[in-house]
Amino acid sequence: MAFGVFIDPLVEGFGWTPGTVSLAYSASTVVTAVFSPVAGYVGVRFGARKAMLAGTLLFFIGMMGTSMMTQLWHLYLWYGLALGVAQALFLIPVMPAVAMWFRRHLGLGSGLVMVSWGLGPAIMVQLMAYLIVSVEWKGTFQITGIIGTAIMLGLIVVFRNSPDEQGSKPYGWMLGDLPQVTSGKKFVGKAKEFQGLIRHTNAFWNLINIHFLGCVGHAIILVMIVPYGTSQGLSATTAAGVLSTMSAVSLITRFGTPILGDRIGSKGVMFVSYLLQGVTVLLLLNADTVLAFYVFAFAFGIGYGGEGSVFSVINRQYFGQVPQNVTFAWQLAGAGLGMALGAAMAGVTYDLTGSYTTAIVLSAIFSLLGAASILVLETTKRILIPDWDRAMNDVPTESDGSSVVAGD
Repeated sequence: MAFGVFIDPLVEGFGWTPGTVSLAYSASTVVTAVFSPVAGYVGVRFGARKAMLAGTLLFFIGMMGTSMMTQLWHLYLWYGLALGVAQALFLIPVMPAVAMWFRRHLGLGSGLVMVSWGLGPAIMVQLMAYLIVSVEWKGTFQITGIIGTAIMLGLIVVFRNSPDEQGSKPYGWMLGDLPQVTSGKKFVGKAKEFQGLIRHTNAFWNLINIHFLGCVGHAIILVMIVPYGTSQGLSATTAAGVLSTMSAVSLITRFGTPILGDRIGSKGVMFVSYLLQGVTVLLLLNADTVLAFYVFAFAFGIGYGGEGSVFSVINRQYFGQVPQNVTFAWQLAGAGLGMALGAAMAGVTYDLTGSYTTAIVLSAIFSLLGAASILVLETTKRILIPDWDRAMNDVPTESDGSSVVAGD
């Protein structure tokens, strides 16, 4: 998410165009998207911990390889391919693992994770901008790769895939709840069976499309905001501060929207987030002062933070306690393709027109199309498929004609 601060240094260092550099970010997100369903299966079959360990090793390889690049295809190989796969191995298993830890109040668990998702860019954009000035782009990739790998390995040591791995119950567990099954052949087989049911719902396909549209909208901004700011007279560190401010403000809605969606339904919360993301981006059309850019960063950050934060909660509301790995993987595949298209649009439209105006307008259009798509989603007041817990424990369901399925 901090890739925008590398565009100008790589353009100056190698003579590449902003479009060709930003295509590396696009390549990374395309690879993440294509590999996401595989990462979803890996999470179900081997657990989130092993998937993240593989992702950490690939992260280190990708960062070191990128730091030693001398040609453009090296950037696409190490940043695009290696880090793209690494990202999938992290993004896909994490949120489904959170869902296993929260029997109820999943909005709180999702909000805490999404805060960290936004806090990382808010801190790292400024830190990387400082490192680029101090040790140039090569040293920045090396330092981040080494320290980041060490931190992640340390965290994976204490990570557990599910509560039953440490002999406890998930948060929100109540007396009378059916036993939780999180691994084994039956778990894998039933997960596959229920995924077949999920794929026959309109919500499954529409949520992929919605994530795609929203990510096109904000990927354009993430990639172009720093070079656009410098082209409007901002210093490199001030422009990076705009990106940091967006990320910092997004922490509020990253935390709040999943909790709100858990309580009142995710559909309306998601719609408002997409609407805000689409409308506020138009503030950039007249931004030519530091104040104008920071007003935009604050306003856009609210919608941007809420745009992708509710998916884990809405999956629970639509599909119940079913493991989210594969469902979430397909949604992030849509998100990855959206990030790729948005990043490409930001660079290519600048190369073609010499300005970022077209990219800004396109960002607004895609976010507003996402808002329109949310309106045709099914209500979140009822579960769309049979109950997972009952199937795992061989309890007859309403479809068997013997008992009623209850959703949360």
